[in-house]
Amino acid sequence: MTYVSRMVHDWLQVALEQEDQGIHHAWLYSWPSFVKEMHTYFGIPDVAAEAAHSLDHLRMNPDNQIAIYNVAFLQYSTQLQWSESALYHRYYFGLPDCIQDIISTREGGKPSTFQTLYSTAISINNHFWKWKHESKRALHSIPQHPLYPECSQSVSHLSISDSDSDMEALESSDRFPAW
Repeated sequence: MTYVSRMVHDWLQVALEQEDQGIHHAWLYSWPSFVKEMHTYFGIPDVAAEAAHSLDHLRMNPDNQIAIYNVAFLQYSTQLQWSESALYHRYYFGLPDCIQDIISTREGGKPSTFQTLYSTAISINNHFWKWKHESKRALHSIPQHPLYPECSQSVSHLSISDSDSDMEALESSDRFPAW
């Protein structure tokens, strides 16, 4: 009983005390009846309306990975009987502008199905996080390439920037193979 709210705890405590007094509750002896009783007293009165409201206000935080948005979106959308086009519309407009921009300007246009939109958004977000992770690593050190360890040594003295002098030094290095 420690996993329930104080109100639910108190309600169950009263029911158990009544059992001791000879007042029996059938729902205490049947799991399906118990679940139904809990929903009657403590459940959301209109699950679909609550899910629709939550879905209408759901927005992906651009600083988060898309999995957080997707879990919440799927959690709410499974409570609804919405069409694929309604889910598509709601999902797309919950995405941050940076992902929407890439989706809407990609070659071939926007995806035509919800599942393709969902997969495309995941792919875009995964590419972004991979790039961010690699950029962060590159700023801290230049990793040794497993096939060309000498490359790491020849460029380790360079600062990581887009300056012309660094690029010229990198290109003129005879130890840096062209691949």
